[in-house]
Amino acid sequence: GFNALKYASKLLKGKPELQIRDFIGEESSRIYDSSGHLLTEIGTYYRENIRYKDCPESLVDAFLSIEDSRYFEHNGFDIPRFTMAAVETLARHNTQGGSTFTMQLVKNTYFTIDAGDESVSYDASYEYKAQQIWLAMELEQYLNKKEIFELYVNKLNFGARVRGLEKAAQYYFNKHAREMNLSESALLAGIVNLPNQYNPYAYLEDATNRRNGVLRLMLNHGYITEKEYKLARSIRVEDLLVGEQNMKVETTSYPAYIDVVIQEAQELTGYDPVLKGMDIYTALVPEIQERIEYLLTDESGIPYTNDRLQVSILSMNHHDGTIVGVGGGRNYTGGARLLNRATQQFVQPGSSLKPIISYALGFEYLGFSADEILEDRPITYPGETRVLENATNNYVGDIYIKDAISMSLNIPAILTLQKVTNKIGVNAVVDYLNNLGLSRVNVDNYHLSVAIGGNDFVVTPKQNAGAHAAIMNLGVYNEPHTITRLVMSDGSVFYPKNQNRRVLSSGSSYLITQFMKNNVDVNFFNFSNELKHSFPVYAKTGTTDWGSDGLQYGIPQGAAKEKWIVASSSMLTTAIWMGYDYAEAGQPSYLDNYTINLNIPGRIHNSLLDLQEEIYTPEQLAGVQQPADVQDITYVRGTLPHVMPENWMPQSALVTSQVSQTGIENNPMVTADEYTNGEDTLNYFTVGTAGGTLS
Repeated sequence: GFNALKYASKLLKGKPELQIRDFIGEESSRIYDSSGHLLTEIGTYYRENIRYKDCPESLVDAFLSIEDSRYFEHNGFDIPRFTMAAVETLARHNTQGGSTFTMQLVKNTYFTIDAGDESVSYDASYEYKAQQIWLAMELEQYLNKKEIFELYVNKLNFGARVRGLEKAAQYYFNKHAREMNLSESALLAGIVNLPNQYNPYAYLEDATNRRNGVLRLMLNHGYITEKEYKLARSIRVEDLLVGEQNMKVETTSYPAYIDVVIQEAQELTGYDPVLKGMDIYTALVPEIQERIEYLLTDESGIPYTNDRLQVSILSMNHHDGTIVGVGGGRNYTGGARLLNRATQQFVQPGSSLKPIISYALGFEYLGFSADEILEDRPITYPGETRVLENATNNYVGDIYIKDAISMSLNIPAILTLQKVTNKIGVNAVVDYLNNLGLSRVNVDNYHLSVAIGGNDFVVTPKQNAGAHAAIMNLGVYNEPHTITRLVMSDGSVFYPKNQNRRVLSSGSSYLITQFMKNNVDVNFFNFSNELKHSFPVYAKTGTTDWGSDGLQYGIPQGAAKEKWIVASSSMLTTAIWMGYDYAEAGQPSYLDNYTINLNIPGRIHNSLLDLQEEIYTPEQLAGVQQPADVQDITYVRGTLPHVMPENWMPQSALVTSQVSQTGIENNPMVTADEYTNGEDTLNYFTVGTAGGTLS
């Protein structure tokens, strides 16, 4: 027959051991800079435990109404309520419901993974439910009802990294919990069920409906009168809120950087450092971070043309992938409610990734030389009719690769990527892009426009910096990271993931760095050559435009949308983006020529490059050193695959140039006979007016 004791024993197998200390909020987490100095403590700033006596009666009543009306009568397990829930369980196969405050406290402590604003509960199996009931009844033997309620409200998730009643009252109403009125109490009691969906800053209508539902239950249970109900319901939720900008959660020093650290810590450990104590060692360099934050202010003298104009900055050491400074945007004050534009905002990169996508692959797979001659002519994308243009609206014919890059011509980049794609396939190109950290490209959305950073191709400044950094690191990718080491309170240690992965040969990477150095060193004006310093600087700009999308906001056809400069020394790579968060009719929403010509990203870069000169030695800033897999070859100008010279050829037809060893292996040099046996005819290209000098 059925053995109830045996069944109960089976259900309780593996039950956590009750420890009172488990129910008390963790100590704060400590965050250190690159020198090991304590930057800040987090946790205490986001949770402030209060006593039961500080909970307003209206708040206690609101929670009792919606969660556990018989709380002060049962022993941690409300049999009548649980029986009703059990009937529903059998009828609807739903194992939720019937939980008391004590059971929920147990669940939040032992059966939930709290990760930021998302809490993931264990599957509500019969075993877990039975264990919750057992532990709840056990807990009530040690603590009284008021102590349990106190622990319960101090542990609740109210969204936006806010834990506990006191901080929630400060965040939403700018007051202490003990000062809350009935309407505010009902709102907070309702939020905890779904802290994201009922956050009134984000979902005002849902939050209002939820508040009203709580008030209705309070009326039904007799906690408030009809008059109190109508009065509390008549207050608009938006009139209760103080506004997200006045959040009382204390901001720390370097808020944009700290926000990235907290997000990384959650991804690394599965725990929110606000909730779970940990020591976090970061790569933050205070001088760089302070300079970045200063440069985003009007006091810096950077000529920001209006308050809506936004800039984000991410600076990283490309040798090890560590992020040394972050600028989340102008007027960035920190907190989960803000968009950190350096790490979270996906925008088109424009031409800023051209050398790394098209030309790096050209060296790797097509056998390009550093003096390759490319074609600039009218083309269409395969299967499309739109004729593609350069930003200059003209074509220069045959052009040297370094000039195509420094002039940022679109057509040679697209044609190069098309040849690469034809040779190695879409999958291989997409793998390369993904391995560079460019996560939003996949086989389904791949399009040749990635060559020029157009269409649906979007990246964050962090991703853009990471891809450039891999090239500066001679083809070895390190996922950009702020955390160098993380130690949990139990002693377990975490290190950054996705490090030291080769994505491109050192030879191909080196040749690309030389073109980005050429962008700075060229004699004709571009926004990069304003970055010249006493040490080598490597850079690429990018611009995107609104096309016709901005017409509805009064933005002229084709007006500039955003501007990039990604620049590197031989130590750091820094990505700077400038633009607008969104378009708004009647408000500045595009980059006019005046703003563009101020070269705001270039000015910011120059200040950060000046600072590097103070921080690093001349040896550290000496430039990228040529690797062993770059070699000199002499070939017939204008041929690809490259044709080996023969004695009868005039010297003017030859070029001595550098190539990547990988490119030679993929495209061995051929003789003139071999070359002309195919469809190609051996000829010597005429270089257009933009041509450079052959080495």
